[in-house]
Amino acid sequence: MLIPETSIHDALGRLILEFHEAEQAEGQVRAHGQMRFGAALEGPPGRLHGGHHAFVRTLPIVERISAHERARTFPCRVDVSMKQGLALERPIPFEATYRADAESWRLDTRFADSDRLVAHAHSIPDLPLLDAVELARWRTLYQESKPGDDSFEMFGFTIHLAKKLVWLESCDPLRTLPDSQHAKLVEPDGTLGPAFVTTQLDAVGATARGALMRHPHFTKHIDIRFATRNIPAETHLLCLADRTQVREDPRSESAPVQIQGALYGTATTPVVLVDASFEHAFAAGFVTVHPVDPAKFEALRRMRQMRQD
Repeated sequence: MLIPETSIHDALGRLILEFHEAEQAEGQVRAHGQMRFGAALEGPPGRLHGGHHAFVRTLPIVERISAHERARTFPCRVDVSMKQGLALERPIPFEATYRADAESWRLDTRFADSDRLVAHAHSIPDLPLLDAVELARWRTLYQESKPGDDSFEMFGFTIHLAKKLVWLESCDPLRTLPDSQHAKLVEPDGTLGPAFVTTQLDAVGATARGALMRHPHFTKHIDIRFATRNIPAETHLLCLADRTQVREDPRSESAPVQIQGALYGTATTPVVLVDASFEHAFAAGFVTVHPVDPAKFEALRRMRQMRQD
């Protein structure tokens, strides 16, 4: 009998049910196994949260590979497609291929025997994710957008909306927001790790598009570069999504959805995680979302209730 976990950390700590690997020619490693996603990782009703997809389908697997050196994992990039959902509280098969040399490593995964659930992760050079000009542009967007035009509460924290920007803040959440998702994502060593990064960038990236439609939506793709594994939880952080750079995805195979007389398709939004002084970028990338089709998604009403307008 499967017993649901009571916390995000419990669920993340018990992801892998089975894991088997075999070394192939030229140092390549092939692995397969099963994962189980606990109820604490829920996003859409009964399904894995989009932000958690980007973490659980890549980094826990690469660090389970016996040939991989954990100290080499970061900095890295993850590129994860979500063209179908993953159910909670049941074993989900996965397969992976890992290869590494003296300079780099790469992991490719496939879940639920489906080409609609492929993901990639690889090392990147240990260089700043954003240069001074890029940081200054994000700072200007933030300064021009404060205090915001609207806001709403989600999972115990506030998301702020303005014409050009969507953002959320985090600073010592165990003290300032003890009942929030942010506090639940603080690691035992007092830091915020990659699960925090992927879920919070997903939150602002999805909202940047979703607030325009004022309609439920789901994440289809996340592409994030990480500068580091852990960030001290007391760091004043800003998760930002640039609404001036939202772009339709010409590669999308999903049909546009009509919402209040207008058609909306798949769209991609740039996102970053920076310190509040805009001196350092901890993560940067893109979140791609698509509107829910009311005719095909029976849980639409429950998704609407998740947002407290």
